[in-house]
Amino acid sequence: MSSGGFQVVMADLQSAAGTFHTEAAAFQAIMPDACTALPDGGSAAFNESLNAVVEAISLVHLQIGADIDDNGTKLQTAHDRYQHTEETLTTLAHQISDPAQIH
Repeated sequence: MSSGGFQVVMADLQSAAGTFHTEAAAFQAIMPDACTALPDGGSAAFNESLNAVVEAISLVHLQIGADIDDNGTKLQTAHDRYQHTEETLTTLAHQISDPAQIH
């Protein structure tokens, strides 16, 4: 399907969606679900700060993984919409070219 000077390749959209989902899972698996014991920094204030930083890094990591996965979902949605539109246009073209099919 061509539109506005670019061509949508359905298989490429499908493949890209799958790749994003696969890579999101790989990215999310890099970090453990639970943080291992942190070293004692010698003071309660330092230990609290270290814990807060590690928690923030963990949350950012989870958000990035979710964003990567979301991009895969968006690509899959684009694929599905293009496919539906292509099928609808094909049906319409057949109906126009064969007046016997118009009811």
